[in-house]
Amino acid sequence: MDPKNSINTIARKAFGHLMGCFKNKIGEAVSTNDAIERILICRPNHRLGNLLLLSPLVQELESTFPNSEIDLLVNHSCAIQLYQNYDNVNNVIVFPKKPFKSPIKYLRALVRFRSKNYDLAINAVMESCTGRLFTSISKARFKFVGDDDADKTERHIAKQVIYSLREFLPSIGVISNDAIPPNLDLRLANEELIHGGSLVYDIVQNAHPIICLYPNATGTEKWWLDLYGHLQKVFPDVNIIEILPKENSPTIGVGVPFLYANDVRELAAIIANTDVFIGPDSGMMHLASSSLTPTIGLFSVTDMEKHKPYNEGSVAIQTHGLKINELIVLVENTLYPNIST
Repeated sequence: MDPKNSINTIARKAFGHLMGCFKNKIGEAVSTNDAIERILICRPNHRLGNLLLLSPLVQELESTFPNSEIDLLVNHSCAIQLYQNYDNVNNVIVFPKKPFKSPIKYLRALVRFRSKNYDLAINAVMESCTGRLFTSISKARFKFVGDDDADKTERHIAKQVIYSLREFLPSIGVISNDAIPPNLDLRLANEELIHGGSLVYDIVQNAHPIICLYPNATGTEKWWLDLYGHLQKVFPDVNIIEILPKENSPTIGVGVPFLYANDVRELAAIIANTDVFIGPDSGMMHLASSSLTPTIGLFSVTDMEKHKPYNEGSVAIQTHGLKINELIVLVENTLYPNIST
């Protein structure tokens, strides 16, 4: 067995046993929501999608504690960029993804983390052992690490923490929110959207609707070529473009216009200027959802109920046994929601 895999397995088992030791901390209740001024969200993860999935929780905290400052504990500095238009987000504490390869950076981040006092610390994902650990060792008056006995009716990873937190907050004297959980939202500024629109127009040169495809990492080239051919046939007046990571070559080819950007916000602004995004469960899918573009998420391995896009006009579909014509109907309903198919 690979020694690295053995160490990871042992570490996961050890953390699994420790999870039961991490409990919510409830002190003397506050008299008003305004007493919660400094908040920490713990999501020690580096993946783009997981960092974007924090945005509904951040919006929930803004609504519940409008005068608060929010710090994010993560494993990737791109969170600074993702939340730059969130006025309540004050600091982003970045731990290295691999602490043993960057011990000095890790210790500096740990010192910075431990130097701060908070009124409320929140573990953003209950199943995260490291999230529970950081929440537990934070210098916070109240700590929400997760509730194993909470109602699991809501399975979506972005919504679950919101509903669980709402059950916890009254125990510390806070009046919780009761609105529908917010969508993912990157809060693109008008100038970003205008810039993204100009990049898209430079490619399509018309005002027709635009289908955005992200074929990376899902299906085969043949499957995407088949889908492209069907889309061309059914929607002859619709533009089709491909979004791709900058290091990749276009998957579809055959003269399909493609766009990429080094800047994640610029890429989101490009997608925001399209009418429907089609792609696999990935950071790019969540980026499309965060741009508020109707998104068709393709799922084959990951849990669809936990990660599906849920902004207006978005749907998720399992690819096992999926027929192209079924996907075409979803695209048509998304492009033309007020027209019966």
